[in-house]
Amino acid sequence: MEFQLSNPALWEKISNFQLDDSPEAAVKFSDKLAKEEKWAGDFAKRAIAEYKKFLYLCLTMPQGASPSDTIDKVWHLHLTYTVSYWQKLCGEILQKPLHHYPNKGGNEENLRHQQWYADTLIAYVKEFQEIPPADYWPLPSGLDLEIYLSPNSLFRKPTWQIHSLWQGKEYWPIGALALSILSLFMFSLSGPYFLLAYVLLIAWACWGAYLKVDFRKIILQTATQQLHPYHFAAVFKDTETLFLTLVTDFAEKGWLQYQTGDKFVCDKRIHQPMMYSLQAYDQNDISVSLLRDSLFSFAKTISKATLSVKQTLSQGLWVNIFQWMVLLIGIGRVFQGVWNARPVIFLLLLLVLYVLVWIILSQPSVIDKDTQNSYQTSEWSYHISTAALTLMLFNTPYTFADGPTLPHLFHKPHASGDGAEWWWASFTSNAASDTGAAGCGSGGCSSGGCGGCGGS
Repeated sequence: MEFQLSNPALWEKISNFQLDDSPEAAVKFSDKLAKEEKWAGDFAKRAIAEYKKFLYLCLTMPQGASPSDTIDKVWHLHLTYTVSYWQKLCGEILQKPLHHYPNKGGNEENLRHQQWYADTLIAYVKEFQEIPPADYWPLPSGLDLEIYLSPNSLFRKPTWQIHSLWQGKEYWPIGALALSILSLFMFSLSGPYFLLAYVLLIAWACWGAYLKVDFRKIILQTATQQLHPYHFAAVFKDTETLFLTLVTDFAEKGWLQYQTGDKFVCDKRIHQPMMYSLQAYDQNDISVSLLRDSLFSFAKTISKATLSVKQTLSQGLWVNIFQWMVLLIGIGRVFQGVWNARPVIFLLLLLVLYVLVWIILSQPSVIDKDTQNSYQTSEWSYHISTAALTLMLFNTPYTFADGPTLPHLFHKPHASGDGAEWWWASFTSNAASDTGAAGCGSGGCSSGGCGGCGGS
């Protein structure tokens, strides 16, 4: 998927512009920014990268752009570096003055700037084909940015046509409901009759577990045909695996190159979403921690886009409930038998057998052998490198040329917060923060918020 900015030459100049190289700075610009705003060092560096995107939007949007509160703080500090800002940035890079217009205040002015800020976010998505990171660009409530992404964007919700788990097997949930009702009277049955009824419950529960396994095989087969491999990793693996897949894929494609000292350099000629954020960093060498912060953030965004798919796949919940009900009935009957001094050895054996079958049916490989054996012939080879695909499917560690393995570099997993696998997926997505509804917020340029820059 090759994308093109509306003004790639301008982006190349802005992304290459170095704030930390200012001759006015006794300390690096990023260090001073972090100290004054009490930010972590990597947060400040990412804020500078987002500031460069804002500068680009200022010149490509007809009416100019409106910054968030975080971006405005970077802008304010940069304005105090007069040589860097007016001579180098405006004079040499932009070749025009870029003035800062504060908000004049008042309801009408605030509403105008709210719309201006929303327009800036929309332009951000259209240009960079990335969802603005909420830590730097708070998203106003109700603003749907996904509709401005290209139809094949990785940050869009994937479309996947799958049938219901119970399609053609409607008898199982009906039977499970009937058996659940009848089980309410099981404790009044004598020993032999209870065992017969309990065997029927176990058989029905195991049959439901088998249907889940069969359903999983079907969806794995259709997933390799309909999902992008990144979406596949988000659905069937976890966010950490997706992040490692991104790093491997970018390295194999030559977009990222490992350097000695645990640093990376990125190819600034590549026009791709996610690469623009890496290209905007204010240093040629990207640290491991900074690379993790950036690409893991994108991995989380991709994972969030697949939540609806995960919810669709969570159709086996009623099987789980029925399985637990059967187990609890058996345990309850054991206590009843012990209390009444009745023999419970056969029931205990049934329980042990049931639990073993449950474990066997409930713990298959997430990626089955058929998927592993056929992955090379799928259309995924057009979207992802072989090394990234083998890491995603087989957890094969990737080794950089003359360098360490991925686990060595990224040995501290980031808290993904998305669960281990798709069947534990969340049923609800977090609502977007609306702290940025007033444009750049109440903290910048006095209580009225910041106005923004002039247009092109």
